[in-house]
Formats: sequence, structure tokens, C-alpha cells
Amino acid sequence: MIERISRKITNRLLLKKVIKQEDWEIYQYGVYQLITNVVHIITLLILGVIFNEVWQGIIFVLTFVILRVYAGGYHAPTPLKCYLLTTSIIIAILSVMKYVEIDYFICFILLIISSIVILIFSPVESENKPLDMMEKMIYRRKTFMIWGIETGVAVVCAILKVKSVLICITMAEVVLCCALISEVIKQKTKKDVRRKFNEKRFF
Repeated sequence: MIERISRKITNRLLLKKVIKQEDWEIYQYGVYQLITNVVHIITLLILGVIFNEVWQGIIFVLTFVILRVYAGGYHAPTPLKCYLLTTSIIIAILSVMKYVEIDYFICFILLIISSIVILIFSPVESENKPLDMMEKMIYRRKTFMIWGIETGVAVVCAILKVKSVLICITMAEVVLCCALISEVIKQKTKKDVRRKFNEKRFF
């Protein structure tokens, strides 16, 4: 549906000569991403209002997205599955932050475990976006920098007893940790399946 809408908008821009024919695919992709992001943002705000956790949801998503851009992680096979997965995660996180009592000790344990995974595996490239050695070095360096800033903010929040922000950052790193592990397992499983298939074909 979103792809159909983005095509119509891009075609309208083309008819009005706002864009050139050779730039159609670039603008169509840009419009598609813009609509997708707007849908995600609206969903986040609606869920935030429902749970009465608007700013907590915004902090969680920003912390997660900024780090995930360079760290990588699991990619859903279709936009619809991506939307449903993202919405489910936000609902789960907002539920945890609203109804589950998480003390400082648990936050630090979760931060330590998540940080170890993030620092070991990042960046995890996707099949649709492979990285060369130079890109991996750049992405890894930026991941470390962003992780350091976010974790530093979490520590400061713990010292200042700003528990709500600490939990938001902790949950963001926990979700990213799970996304990294999921993508690593998915890629390893696919490689094993292809290897076994090639071995059978060879013999």
C-alpha cells in the first residue's frame, strides 16, 4: 500500500515536471521512506498516548535508531513485517517501562550484557547492504562512539537518580543486542543451509 502511494506521488511529481524521468526511482524510494517513517512516528505517538509514556517512547526509539544505523541488526523480510515487528517491540517496551519495576542493579546488568554483545558483533551487515572492510571500520568506530555517549548518559542518569531515562536507554540497548544476535543467527542458518545444499548437489 505504501509503495503504491509513493509511486502515485512520484508519478504526480514527474507529470508536473518537478523531477526528471531518470531520477524517478530515487525520488520514489525517498517518498516511500518518508511515508514509512511518518507512519512509524504516528504509531509511536499513538502508543505513547495510550500508555501515557510519550516522551519515554521517543527517547527509547531515538536511542535505538541512532545506534542501530551503524551497528546493524535484524531486518524483516517485508515492510509490513517490519512495521508489525516494530510496533510489537514498542508495545512490549512501553508495557515493561509502565508496569514492571526495574531497579538500578538490573539496569546495570542489562547494560553490561548488551554492551558486550554490541561491542563484539557490531557492525552486523545485512544481505541487502553488504559492507566492505573500510565501511566496517567506519561503522564500528561510529557504533563505539554512539554507544559510549548513550551509555555515559545512562550512567549519569543513574547517578542523578533519573531512573526513567536510564531505563529507556537500557531497553534500547537490550533490543539492539537482541537484533544483532537474531541477524547473526539468521545469516549463519542461511549459510549452513546453502552449504548443505551445495554438498548434497556435489555428491
